[in-house]
Amino acid sequence: MSYASFDNGATGNSNITNEADFQKTSQIVVASIQKILQNVSSMQRMVNQFGTAQDSPELKQQLHQIRSYTQQLITDTTTQLNDLVNCKERHLKIKRDRLVDEFTSALTAFQAVQRKTVDLEKNAMRQARQASGVGSAISKPPGGGVGGGGGAGSHHSSMGSNYNNHASNSGSMFEDNFITGSRGQTQEQLQEEIDLQALEDQERTIRELEENIVSVNEIYKKLGALVYEQSHQVDSIEASVEQTSVFVSEGVQQLKQASTYQNKARKKKLILALIAAAILAIIILIIALKH
Repeated sequence: MSYASFDNGATGNSNITNEADFQKTSQIVVASIQKILQNVSSMQRMVNQFGTAQDSPELKQQLHQIRSYTQQLITDTTTQLNDLVNCKERHLKIKRDRLVDEFTSALTAFQAVQRKTVDLEKNAMRQARQASGVGSAISKPPGGGVGGGGGAGSHHSSMGSNYNNHASNSGSMFEDNFITGSRGQTQEQLQEEIDLQALEDQERTIRELEENIVSVNEIYKKLGALVYEQSHQVDSIEASVEQTSVFVSEGVQQLKQASTYQNKARKKKLILALIAAAILAIIILIIALKH
């Protein structure tokens, strides 16, 4: 699996410069996340059938196909999420961060079912190895007993005939035992080869599952770095907004003070004007009385 698309400056199709392209890509990501969760649910049902009457090679093959498809879907979704990194609008960044969270939850569910599959496969392989280590001895059919001879007055030709019959029967029984033993050994060898192939298939499956788990862990790291970077930017924005709010509050306070000072100055001017008017009126009245 390739994760170069998450590296700085390396994107799959990072030409999302407008909101329409962002919305289109985000819809694809949403559909992919839903499909991943559906596949995880199907995989969980299949894994629960391991060791039951429903367990079969066909079931495990179907599980392998769904797992491979989901793994590729995760890779594609990772690239599409990376294409959304360069969005500038705040509401689009919030939507992208929500998609990252949902995708991370889907990855967690996928990892859980993969780890459960690994545990079951390892347990089945241990049991198979223990069973194959106990060799089943080939049962040997008992040899035929010699029949009782004739009585003490038996004829020589009768003894000769009995001897020939016994030799013929012994030879036939030896051939039967030899053929049966050969067949038993051949069947045992075939069974051992089948068991060995099954063990190799289980080991290959376990290796593949462990590689997939490591690959998804790499995606976790990239997503974590992306979330950290974006959260740091959001924190910076929030700090700037908070600082601006402080500045605005201080400005409002200063405006209030300026308004107070201005009102006081107006009152002083009005009082001075009234005093000047009163003095002027007194002067005019004195002059008028003299005349």
